[in-house]
Amino acid sequence: MTDTNEKNLGNIADKILFLTINCTRLGNLRTAKVSLNTNAAESMFHTAKKLLDSKELKQIAKRDGEIKASLDKYSMPFKMGSVVVPSVSGPTVRKILVDYRDVERPALVKALVSVYLEQVAASKFLLKDQWDESQYLPVEEVAGEFSFDFMLFSLSLPESMKDEAQEKITSAVACINDALAAAAQEMVEKLASSLKPDADGKFGKVYDKPFIALQEFLANVDIRNVTNHAQLKAQTDKLKALLAGVDPQKVRDNDGLRISLAAGMSEATDALTSMVQRKGRVFRDADPEVAAMLDEQKG
Repeated sequence: MTDTNEKNLGNIADKILFLTINCTRLGNLRTAKVSLNTNAAESMFHTAKKLLDSKELKQIAKRDGEIKASLDKYSMPFKMGSVVVPSVSGPTVRKILVDYRDVERPALVKALVSVYLEQVAASKFLLKDQWDESQYLPVEEVAGEFSFDFMLFSLSLPESMKDEAQEKITSAVACINDALAAAAQEMVEKLASSLKPDADGKFGKVYDKPFIALQEFLANVDIRNVTNHAQLKAQTDKLKALLAGVDPQKVRDNDGLRISLAAGMSEATDALTSMVQRKGRVFRDADPEVAAMLDEQKG
């Protein structure tokens, strides 16, 4: 690697922080041996039961997910369990996490502990023959099942570990570029589709949410674009100019504005799609931990 590239990686290393979050909760699902009303092989199914029907426990899971989601506008995915945060956003991200770790989450856990015995008693009635006292912790051990901590750190380039550090920073650069381009492409494509007329030439409803999401993204993209991705900046600058002074109500009231916006958005979609194309597939970001958490909440 050339000295120039090493210098560039060193500059990027100064602009980014790596964030990992470790979050645990009281496990609330156990395998249940119940008969299924089907003629299919029961070995093909997995049945589970909830130990507690607890709004307090659900609230903790909900807030864990919301806190992580609130960091999205500051961060870009890196590898499973880790994200990249621009150094300038580090103090804000740290305050959000410290306040949640030290103040809000302990209060939520305390609220659960205060009603735990009542909820255990209610579960005994609800579960009937599926009740198993051994699956419930003593109340004094419940709080110990919850933890929330994080690490927010920089990656310098010491001579003894230069190769490893450069590899991680190079990987982070690729993830940052892919994540930002993919996020922009998805939002712009959705907005462009909603603005176009259907096959009969009729316009559909214009909703506020796609506009707000894209405008919030554009407001923060330059801070997150720590690698100075020139193509991305060119496209996002065009989008900022295209949306300057535009709000959903103006679009609803003006078909001409709607048509011109749709054309501009379609052009931007094509340019952004070319950036996120990787070996025949489109890059998509997904945080497995948050996705699993949200799936559990829905269930």
